[in-house]
Amino acid sequence: MKVVRNLYQYVNILSLDVAAGAVICALFFGRIFQVTVSPYALATLALTVWAIYTVDHLRDARAIRTVAATDRHRFHQKHFSTMLTLLVFTVVIDFFLILLIPRNIAMPGCFLGFIVLIYLVLQRYLKFLKEFFVALLYTAGVLLPSIAITTWEFPLIYWVLVGKFFITALMNLLLFSLFDYEEDRHQQQDSFVTWFGPASTRKGILLLGTLNILLGIFLWSFDPAVALIFIFMNVMLLSVLIFQRHLVSDNWYRILGDAVFFLPIFYLL
Repeated sequence: MKVVRNLYQYVNILSLDVAAGAVICALFFGRIFQVTVSPYALATLALTVWAIYTVDHLRDARAIRTVAATDRHRFHQKHFSTMLTLLVFTVVIDFFLILLIPRNIAMPGCFLGFIVLIYLVLQRYLKFLKEFFVALLYTAGVLLPSIAITTWEFPLIYWVLVGKFFITALMNLLLFSLFDYEEDRHQQQDSFVTWFGPASTRKGILLLGTLNILLGIFLWSFDPAVALIFIFMNVMLLSVLIFQRHLVSDNWYRILGDAVFFLPIFYLL
């Protein structure tokens, strides 16, 4: 069990679970919207998500002048050159995969990629809005492979689904910022928590969780199975918040927080 846990910690440090979660959620929405998602689009999504997170971690690792306080940043400091080489290799593969994606997905995908580049350039100026923009971009990336090939107009219930997923992603990011508060403040990293404090952030997460539960009630009439998936995702994140003290060791909060996006696999199965 300890070996598996240690292995998964490296998977989490490398953001491989984030990329896998994005693919699972993209398939989840493809099933809901009743479209077949291109495997090339899924591969591009996985590589792009991994590249964005790795760029973010490498930039933070380079900006921190002392030994980083978190395992993730220490790893990227120690293996900076290796991770940078992998990043370049990934971007090259990603470029060639884009050429294989259907045009109706590739065009909006390139536009979204341009928005992501703008975000990476302007990230330091976003201050307390960083989590909001990351959640927005993550949601857009997950939805793109299915929405781009949907030929009919979205009913209100689908917009509720999109809203719930965005709120879930935002809760996830705010939780991580809450747990990393001391390290971010020490290393002068901006986040929602460093601007508004832990107490306000906890209230914000609880408010978002309550809103998601209310939206889940509305969603139940559409598909109880989908509603249950979102309820479990919501409960899991709120549980991480409630049992915060017990999950600090070995970065269990981050492992469980990212594992939330694996839950839609039960709907696929």
